[in-house]
Amino acid sequence: MKKFAVVLCILFLAGIGFWFYSFQVEKNAAILVYQDGSVVEYDIPPVSQNSRVMVPIRQTITALGASVEWEDKSKKITTKFGSDTIELTVGKNTAVINGKAITIAAPPIIIDGRTLIPLGFLSENFGQEIVWGDQSNVISITSPEIIEVSNDIAALEVPVLMYHILIPGRNDTISIDPARFKEHMLALKSAGYTCITENELLNYVEQTSALPKKPILITFDDGYISNYTEAFPVLKELDMKASVYVIASRIFENDGFTADEYEKISWQQAREMAGTISIQSHTWDSHSKQLNTKGQNRGVIASPTQIDKGLETQKEFEDRIYTDFMASKNAIEENLGTEVTAISYSYGDYSEDTIRLAEKAGYKLAFTVSSGVNTQSSAPFELKRITADGAYSGKKLIEVIESY
Repeated sequence: MKKFAVVLCILFLAGIGFWFYSFQVEKNAAILVYQDGSVVEYDIPPVSQNSRVMVPIRQTITALGASVEWEDKSKKITTKFGSDTIELTVGKNTAVINGKAITIAAPPIIIDGRTLIPLGFLSENFGQEIVWGDQSNVISITSPEIIEVSNDIAALEVPVLMYHILIPGRNDTISIDPARFKEHMLALKSAGYTCITENELLNYVEQTSALPKKPILITFDDGYISNYTEAFPVLKELDMKASVYVIASRIFENDGFTADEYEKISWQQAREMAGTISIQSHTWDSHSKQLNTKGQNRGVIASPTQIDKGLETQKEFEDRIYTDFMASKNAIEENLGTEVTAISYSYGDYSEDTIRLAEKAGYKLAFTVSSGVNTQSSAPFELKRITADGAYSGKKLIEVIESY
């Protein structure tokens, strides 16, 4: 009730127009509403009317945990949320909150026999947070956030998501459409996940600090320019964090152009993303495959490979990989002034030698492409990641994460 009273006071002080959200929805675009990570199923869809999103009240109220009563004769809706009661009447610009009348800017409406109310009014008076994007038409309703620290350290699971590049119109295991990426982030936020960093994960693995009850680490491999142009604004808007694992030799001060490759970020852009996106290693220049001693086409950081003069010796292999790992770590730290904690293995290929050389180069964590979640007992140089497939809806992504 205290939270409700504070919200009500703010509404009076700010004036009747303050608490209605304006949402510019693309014409004829479907509006998808998430409540704490789950899609709200409507029998008729939400609509955009006069720059306001109107939602069917019954399904939305039920999703918030409130009750709703309808009086057919008076066209009055009564909702109860804890000890609070809110009354609205179709076509009337007033609401009665705990017996006190307030003028509102947009009255409830009826479409196809269903009563719709402004989403903004609903969120403000039920203590919910709304986040949306003007292109994705995906709305996230989130209950008041309470970040709890897990007391059951042994049972805590840490999912790590793996993304690569954002490309409009493409959704697969490597690519994700920017609108779909925002849908993923909204779903994670609504489901109560808290973004963590590699350093927080390291401290947890080393048993020096705890983690939130629902931690998640978001990673991007390769360092594409879309991580800056598309992902960074979304993460910043939603107050979320992520990490980009870069092929350091492909990054320059003002651009990331390499022939026959998708453009990468620049050092300047990497510095701009500080605080939201950290930069970690994806090798210096070892993002390729070659034939190994067994004639297999494997990532070149896993074992000796065929070179111009024949097969590498073990010493040549180890010297090459150690030099590469050090060059990547040093370049990132010198250009950004931040410590590099982790490396992600190119193509997910690695060996015991790879682990030993990564540790020798000063890395503390390493990520594979093996699917699953991590615990405090996970091997720090064989951490698992979940492919955030662009084909997944936000709801499906949550289901995949929680299936492990």
